[in-house]
Amino acid sequence: MKILYLGPYSELVEFLKDDKNIIYQNNNKIDENFIIKEKFDFLISYRYRYILPAQILRHFIKSAINLHTSFLPFNRGSDPNFWSFVDGTPNGVSIHYMNEGLDKGDIIAQEIIVFDARMHTFASSYNILQREIQKLFKRNWFAIKNKTIVSIPQQTRGGVIGSYHKSSDKDKFMPFLVNGWNTNIAEFLDILKQNKMV
Repeated sequence: MKILYLGPYSELVEFLKDDKNIIYQNNNKIDENFIIKEKFDFLISYRYRYILPAQILRHFIKSAINLHTSFLPFNRGSDPNFWSFVDGTPNGVSIHYMNEGLDKGDIIAQEIIVFDARMHTFASSYNILQREIQKLFKRNWFAIKNKTIVSIPQQTRGGVIGSYHKSSDKDKFMPFLVNGWNTNIAEFLDILKQNKMV
């Protein structure tokens, strides 16, 4: 299978190569002409910073997936790990089909990851989520590529609407990250409470 892997290099590239796939890894913006010319069978987006328009996604019917480090439908968009703690929503990882909505496609696989905020920084929790989503992908890849996996529309998950954040939403909180992303999460949340930010 010829796969377009969008995002920075990760160990998943080697995993997919070991599965006898031809991998084109790209972290830059792409256009429809490139897709038409290369004739990819599958698209995988992981930590890719560009939004794919409909004219690209229409070439991947049930064959374009995104790996997102949140328990969708919570925390679509930017900085999902950060917002799961600030908003008090579930931490987790999700793999979903891609559509025109940002992180709104049908869920293929997901799981909740529980953190003790006293024991973690934003950086350490982020790293755990990255490891867990890669493991989730590897466990489900065979069913994903063969299109035998059962997907679930996000809007039917317990009637929960979910949440969305853009990158700039966190700007007002950044001064309270006293050690950057290495700030202890529980201490950060205490500071926010003291300043009536949550």
